[in-house]
Amino acid sequence: MPKQDAASGASRRIPSLIFRQSIASVLIVVLALGLIGLVIDQAFRSTEQAALWERLESNLFVVLAGIEVDQNGQLQWAATPLDSRLMQPGSGLYAGGITQADRWFSASTINASIDPLETLSMMERGDSRRIQPSSALPFYRYQMGLGWETQGGEIIDLTLWVAEDEARSSETGNAFRANLGRWLLIAGIVILSAQLVLLLVPLQAFRKVATEVQNMESGKQQRLQGRYPRELKPLTDNLNALMETERANTEQYQRALADLAHALKTPLAVIQAQLDDLPAHDAESLRDTVVQMQHHIRHELDRAARSGRRTMLASIDVGPVTLRVITSLQKLYPEHRFELDCTTELSANILERDLIEVLGNLLENSAKYGANITRIQLQPAVSGGRRTGLQIDVDDDGPGLTQVEFEYLLQRGIRGDQRAEGQGLGLAIVERIARSYQGSITTQPARLGGTSIRVTLLPE
Repeated sequence: MPKQDAASGASRRIPSLIFRQSIASVLIVVLALGLIGLVIDQAFRSTEQAALWERLESNLFVVLAGIEVDQNGQLQWAATPLDSRLMQPGSGLYAGGITQADRWFSASTINASIDPLETLSMMERGDSRRIQPSSALPFYRYQMGLGWETQGGEIIDLTLWVAEDEARSSETGNAFRANLGRWLLIAGIVILSAQLVLLLVPLQAFRKVATEVQNMESGKQQRLQGRYPRELKPLTDNLNALMETERANTEQYQRALADLAHALKTPLAVIQAQLDDLPAHDAESLRDTVVQMQHHIRHELDRAARSGRRTMLASIDVGPVTLRVITSLQKLYPEHRFELDCTTELSANILERDLIEVLGNLLENSAKYGANITRIQLQPAVSGGRRTGLQIDVDDDGPGLTQVEFEYLLQRGIRGDQRAEGQGLGLAIVERIARSYQGSITTQPARLGGTSIRVTLLPE
């Protein structure tokens, strides 16, 4: 029992295949989608940056087309800008021009905090710059140095600039990343769902194999009967071959035991029949020897028949078997009353002949050594395996047994009453059957005042 509990506890601690595969799938999908999201975000940043500089350069030429410089270097606006945001105060898109004599700012700079832009210096002719935002100047800026020819033919140095708030670009990027995150989440859910379906479909075959093996263990079927994929055919065919081999070996073993018992039974019967022709002293000595041989053969055959591990046990209805045993004993002990406490649906995974042997020995001893009543209570026994065990409680109103007397009677060949018929093997056989089922036989205070024996049968 401790080994079973440890094994079952260890099996419960081992994660299932679905759980492990699900965790692995989640990790892989999260990692893959995270990398995809990072790549897409970087690509978007690069594209957005390129588009931003192209947009600023285009706006700078729009400003260049609408601005005028007089002979004194004074700047004035002579056209309506194509980008209306240059005319909207605080729109986030700003422009300006610088000469040695004057500075010009677009209408969008009205009420806007662009003080750092007012300190910009002039640039060399033909020079242009792309300047990233900084803590001092939180703008994307595109600047260009030009030479403006006045009507008098004089060349005046002119610097034009266009700037855009960093916040506007950040808002665009944040909106894109939010949408990207939502779509990646939806994609992740779809991929994980598809992976789970693809994982569960093949595992259904393994679940079916496990169910059929469990049915074979409980005796509900003799072989694997389902149709399985080609990859599982070697497994299922080998399992069926193994079960057939075990079943054939068991049947052959039982036939060999029966043949041995039959072969020994006849010579012993002949010897016992010839005892009457021998002198009394020799006959008595030989008769004791023959009886001992019979007991020894019965005992060894019984032990050999029950020594193997029971891997395939069909479930039997306990109530009808118990009633048959009680009916048989009632004919031998008509004055004795047997009271049965057993639910009609009670079943257990034990051999019918083992149950008959246990009940027959216990109830016969109770009827033989008890007074008037024997009470039998049958209920399921819990074990660490998949099969159902059985707990048998037999109480009588006889003189009762002490613990020392009970242990003494468990020894082979000991009888509680030397005057009663029998060979003293009853309780010893019951104990051996109980041990073969990983169970036990114990005694406890009887509710009827006599002896109470509890036998527990726990199939693995």
